[in-house]
Amino acid sequence: MDRDRILRRDFPTGRRGYDPAAVDEHLRRVADAFEANAPLPAPSLAASTSEQVREILEAAERSVAQVRSDAAREASDHVAQVQQATSGMLAQLDALESELGRLLEALRASGERLTEGLQQLQADVAGAAPPPAEAPAPPADSSSPADAAPVSALPADDAGARLIALNMALSGSSREETAAYLAEHFELTDAEGLLDDVYARAQK
Repeated sequence: MDRDRILRRDFPTGRRGYDPAAVDEHLRRVADAFEANAPLPAPSLAASTSEQVREILEAAERSVAQVRSDAAREASDHVAQVQQATSGMLAQLDALESELGRLLEALRASGERLTEGLQQLQADVAGAAPPPAEAPAPPADSSSPADAAPVSALPADDAGARLIALNMALSGSSREETAAYLAEHFELTDAEGLLDDVYARAQK
């Protein structure tokens, strides 16, 4: 029953009966009470479907935002790792370049010392006095060979000995090794003085 059927006025009238105005007022009150106590209409299928769709869309948007945030954070971490690795490689390259520069400087200095030593050696050889003339053979009627002083078979070539000694010093041979070699192959008047001069030049 609805409000219109309660408030109907098409009743038949008689000569005697209730007051129509009082009946109308009573019926209006009944209709108001009936309408106030009536249950609310159930939501439509379209409305409930629209609400579910809205919730699904909101959940999808939240998921997309979370995935985007995670991807941005991972990309930032990856970039930081790449930058750190690159910085380490550049530092290693700088250290290697510095070490290479020091090695080149040491080689250049050694080459300059070697060149100076060779130039000085060439000057010494060019300005060296000629070797002394061989002593004349004793006459046949002189003293016997047993009484003659022994003659050394080693050459007395100071310039040649100096050249060999300087080469050995520049090659890293010790003074003792050079002295032993000169004593074995040359007859020198001042071997110690020659060695002092050669090793002093080699250490410059």
